[in-house]
Amino acid sequence: MKHEYGTLPALNKEWRTDFKIWDHVVPYTTAEARQAGSFAPWADHRTFMEITFARAYQTARDAVIQGDSEAHIAVSGTQATNAYNGADWSRLDRVIDDFLSYDGGNQWDMHRSFAKRDAMIGFWTGYGSHGLAVQNAIWTAAIHNVLHPNIFWMYSFLDPDMTYSKSARDMGSAFESLKLEGVGKLLMEAQRLGDGIAIHYSMASVHGVSILGYHQRSSDDDEEGPKETSLGFPANRDGWVRTIKDLGLQFDFVSSAQVEQGNLASGKYKVLILPLSLALSPSEIKNIKSFVQEGGVVISDAAAGLMDHHCAWQPNGPMNELFGITSPDSNKRAFMAGDGQLVVTNEGARWGLGANDLSGLTSAEPYITAAGGTPLIRIGKTDAVITRRIGKGRTIYLNIIFDKYPKLRAEKFGGANHRTLVDSLLDHAGVRPAVQVMSADDRRLTQAQVARYRFSDAEILTVVKDNVSVAGIVGRDGVTIYNDAALGQIARQEITIKLPNKFYVTDVRSGRRLGYTDVVHSSVVVGDAAVLSLSPAENKLALSGPPSSSRGEHIAFTLSSSLSGPRLIRCHVVAPNGLKLPAYARNVLFDKTATKFVLPSALNDLAGVYIIRATDVVSGATAETTITLK
Repeated sequence: MKHEYGTLPALNKEWRTDFKIWDHVVPYTTAEARQAGSFAPWADHRTFMEITFARAYQTARDAVIQGDSEAHIAVSGTQATNAYNGADWSRLDRVIDDFLSYDGGNQWDMHRSFAKRDAMIGFWTGYGSHGLAVQNAIWTAAIHNVLHPNIFWMYSFLDPDMTYSKSARDMGSAFESLKLEGVGKLLMEAQRLGDGIAIHYSMASVHGVSILGYHQRSSDDDEEGPKETSLGFPANRDGWVRTIKDLGLQFDFVSSAQVEQGNLASGKYKVLILPLSLALSPSEIKNIKSFVQEGGVVISDAAAGLMDHHCAWQPNGPMNELFGITSPDSNKRAFMAGDGQLVVTNEGARWGLGANDLSGLTSAEPYITAAGGTPLIRIGKTDAVITRRIGKGRTIYLNIIFDKYPKLRAEKFGGANHRTLVDSLLDHAGVRPAVQVMSADDRRLTQAQVARYRFSDAEILTVVKDNVSVAGIVGRDGVTIYNDAALGQIARQEITIKLPNKFYVTDVRSGRRLGYTDVVHSSVVVGDAAVLSLSPAENKLALSGPPSSSRGEHIAFTLSSSLSGPRLIRCHVVAPNGLKLPAYARNVLFDKTATKFVLPSALNDLAGVYIIRATDVVSGATAETTITLK
């Protein structure tokens, strides 16, 4: 506290206390803070414990590094963030090297956003699940850059007779694409592309909503709101995450510290979303205002900046002025769902909003009115969706909470009103999918995630369909239902992908070249993944080596590419009996036009002719040669 406040009078002013000496400074318990209505003495202790927790890991890491300078430390069984468990991933990810992470509480997106550049992000799968369910879990993790699966546990994949279970065989199908066909290595080496959207990650706000009763003390269920209120902070954040992904877009979490450090000014982001960002520091507010002045768009769902970063109540002025609204005093504001007729104003109509498309939305605070801002819609007597032009940018105050969206989405893909609203606002901000993925009826592909990557001069497009029941998709245009020998009854959906320019397109998983085009007609199995590469030029490979060798020798083959720059080549070895040898398969990464592939043959390999086959994972270019092992 001495470091944070500098002087005891400064602490007393923020805490609303009257300590005479530093040794008497003691934080409040939760009950004491709520009774006093002064939350800083409690919230500062929460922050102190989170710092202490991270320093404990730092101490362990320092000891490990002292013994092995190249060692990593990892943590397993990670938990969703709350105010009491120390799981501040923006802080811990700066210390811990690797993770075996659960996915509750949007953790995968947090690690993807905050982890060290070379971090290995693992996850847990298996548990006896099988079919498309387990494959979908693996592919969903993969496009979150969670590419190091750990299987729980042996009994779920190895039967008593030492054969693989159905769960293991089905997992193996996804692992084959990720490992043996090079897709996992490609995603590891590629740079994930965003769409200019930042979602604010604020531990101070977690503290604020917790002390006010809007965040359960322990729950990994994103869809479950706290029992004592109708609103849930984790569900609201998850609602934003799911809505953005359902629109075919991707985002990054940006922490309070990053906002304070000026990361919004990097030019990477067009839009900043404040999901119940109740607690903002003066530095955050200053940099958010600068972001808007310079052309950014800030969207707040409700109650941004009621508190400072210590969770002390703040005057309404700075944030109300930014969003062009009026409200009661900060400590008197409360969330009370308000319904009534939804009316789109003339300005809202100019934005393309329609009352029928938005029906069912409710306001979060009934006392909000526009003052300097322009309302786009009204719900009952309450202004909702208020926009204000500031400098080169714009603010949008929704007065609408997204905590119901995860449950609505889970019920026959409901929540279209939320998607329509956000789609219109982002479109107005100039944020649109760079690649359009459409279903057979020429509408946006639903219940799917689209993620893009950059590798060398190519763009990698991944499309992962949600694992919805076949019954829920029967009868849809472009959907074919059939029986698969391994997976049983499955659905395949026809998709059309509209590209911004013409590219040489390759199906990465199969290696099939789809031509030079800006419109791709393809398909994806519901619950599975499609992976396409978009290259500006065609590549050619050449592979050469000795015609024969003795078994047990390490035999080098020269592999060359017609294009320079980073290349990822998958190399397979086919034995004389026609079987691929997984032990000899390699994903060869090189940054020049030529490299070596080494076949480390064994003394007990079959004698005969072996095929060495190389495929450019990105372009689909192939080359092969043979060698006789004697």
